[in-house]
Amino acid sequence: MPGIVQKQSEMASRVAALFDADSAQRRRIPRIYAKTHIERRFMAIDATDAAFDRAAPTRRRMELFMEHALPLAADVAGRALAEGGIADPAGQIGLLVLVTSTGLGAPGIDAALVKRLGLAPSVARLSVNLMGCAAAVNGLRVASDFARSNPGARALVCNVELSSVNAVFVDDINDVVTSSLFADGCSAMVVGALAPGRAPSPGNIVIRHHFTRLVDGTLDGIRLAVGEMGITCELSPDLPSYIHLGLASAVDEALAAVGLSRSDIRLWAIHPGGPRIIEASVRSLGLAPEQASHSWDALADCGNMLSASLPFVLQRMVAAEKSSEVVGNGVAFSFAPGITVEGLVFEVARSSC
Repeated sequence: MPGIVQKQSEMASRVAALFDADSAQRRRIPRIYAKTHIERRFMAIDATDAAFDRAAPTRRRMELFMEHALPLAADVAGRALAEGGIADPAGQIGLLVLVTSTGLGAPGIDAALVKRLGLAPSVARLSVNLMGCAAAVNGLRVASDFARSNPGARALVCNVELSSVNAVFVDDINDVVTSSLFADGCSAMVVGALAPGRAPSPGNIVIRHHFTRLVDGTLDGIRLAVGEMGITCELSPDLPSYIHLGLASAVDEALAAVGLSRSDIRLWAIHPGGPRIIEASVRSLGLAPEQASHSWDALADCGNMLSASLPFVLQRMVAAEKSSEVVGNGVAFSFAPGITVEGLVFEVARSSC
């Protein structure tokens, strides 16, 4: 995680202090921040510090992204390789997928990671940009297809997000909502295909199916853009309604494709995008509140790290499932501009395989 840890209550006070004492924005900030259920967030940059230029142009913000994202991504991806048993990155990793919606540039983090991680110069590279909170699922889909098509090879997916470099803190209700939720973070995953007849290692996630659904009539739900002062995100007040109306049918169709129904699912990995996102997902799927506990915990502990968030929820599930002898069928999903539901059906391998 990035080095700056910010308690949500303290962050609210610092952001509010940037506005005039009698402004509506200053009055609403503590209230909105308190409703997020977030206890702390991690940041690469303290955007409330006087040394940070909140009017900086996009070019400068992208330079800051490269400066801070590269060491973070190298550290997290390096640990993922070690934990994934990759002793020879140059010989074993055939594809690197770099996922982000908070920084753009070419050559980018993906090119720099090749040398940092000891990957081969012939490694295939792909950047997934501006797909928002669901982009990790997009990256996993590409990585899964690569692994199936290249037996023995592995893919590395790295999701790195630094919302702090795009902070502006203007007098706008959308800005206070997004600034109360978004955080910096990084996650990485090694993806490979099982050889025929070989069982997965205990605690491994086995992807059974990927699914996507563009929800009709919801184009205003999530909007990402490159503006004059960084990458912007606009969230519609109707976003929870769009999720409530469009999610269940997408999930049911995906489960039917692998012969399952909602009653077969023990694990629900909901993107911890904010209280209204989790609550709308729970209502749409008819889940019990405790079935979203891992998502609530990730939100409280880390905030919304966009694409980096969903793997954190999955990591918590794996830790809880390692002691179980019951196969944990699961569904993981998040939301992209469109709005689009991006998800996967998975299992957590039993400890007694």
